[in-house]
Formats: sequence, C-alpha cells, structure tokens
Amino acid sequence: MPGVVFMIRSKGFPVDTVVVSLFAQDAPLKAHPAYRQAKAGDKDAALELVIEVAVSWLYAQRERFPPGLLFVAPHAQEATGDNAIPQTLASVCAAIYQGKPDTEIVQSDRVYHTGADPMERLAARAQFVGRVTSGAEYVLVDDVTSLGGTLAELANYIQVFGGVVKAVVVLVNAGRTPALVPKKKVCSIDKGAV
Repeated sequence: MPGVVFMIRSKGFPVDTVVVSLFAQDAPLKAHPAYRQAKAGDKDAALELVIEVAVSWLYAQRERFPPGLLFVAPHAQEATGDNAIPQTLASVCAAIYQGKPDTEIVQSDRVYHTGADPMERLAARAQFVGRVTSGAEYVLVDDVTSLGGTLAELANYIQVFGGVVKAVVVLVNAGRTPALVPKKKVCSIDKGAV
C-alpha cells in the first residue's frame, strides 16, 4: 500500500481496558463445523459460527458496553480469502451493543500469525492505515489472541491518531495470562545483601 509508514508502538493498552473473552483455548472454536470455512473467508460461515457460539454470551455482556462505541477488528483491505470471523464478530457486537462497526481502519501488511511461534509473532508486527475518529471510543475485536501483539498494534494506532481504546472482545484469549495490561512488578531489595 503506497504511503504506508512503519509505526513504532509508543502507546500501550490503557490501564482500565476491559478484556472480555469466551474461551481460554481455541479447541471449542475449532470444533464448530463452520470454523474452517469462516477462517478461510466465508462470511456466511463466520456469521453462523458467531451466532451459534457467541451470541448468548455477548448478550450477557451488555452492561459492560454503553451505546455509541466503535467496534474494530484487525483485517486486511483485500478481505477475500482472509479470516472472516473478526469482522463478523465486530459487526455482531456493534448490533448487540448499539454501536457501529468500523471498516475504515485496515491492516496494511500480512503477518501470518496463525500457527506462528512467539518470536515469529514479535518479528512480524501488524501495521494499520485508515481514518481514526479523534475522541471516539473503540472496542477492539478479534477471534483469537495469543500474545496480544496484533491488538496492541491496533490499540497503538488508534491512540496515536486520537481515538480512545475502551475494551477488547475476543472469542479466545489463549495467552499464558489473560491480562493485556500487565500488572506492575515490584522488586524489593534486601539491604543486608547489598
């Protein structure tokens, strides 16, 4: 994409970011009969999967999301053949929570994170382009997060251009720790050992 500039991540998730996830492992998602087709870009299969797996869970989360939020999922501009689950989930969230799906922010590179190990994920960072509405409140949506790198890059992009990241909705939060905002580590020094 012409004019794309590699952006250094300078902003983390806000400390008060709400993270909502349905599963801790991806086996229940992969077991759904529509999963393979949805992952390959079939929008009807993605809608079937989201409705059957997540709609009742999403309705149960309604109190967490005030009306008017923008729901954005990491997706490539040429969405044919790419995972259709994140955008479908963002649209369903927007409908349930009286928000709006954002389709203007797109991933400008392909990072091939599915099946990648942690070092490959760190080396291949997602980059984004597209208009951010300054002052608008965003909810980041994805099907699966492992290390949270793609969502962290998306959160950075939105904040650099004036948007506010309020929450994250994922079907599977498969990281070793479910928190996307790490707790501060406190180190005490034994003065007698110094």
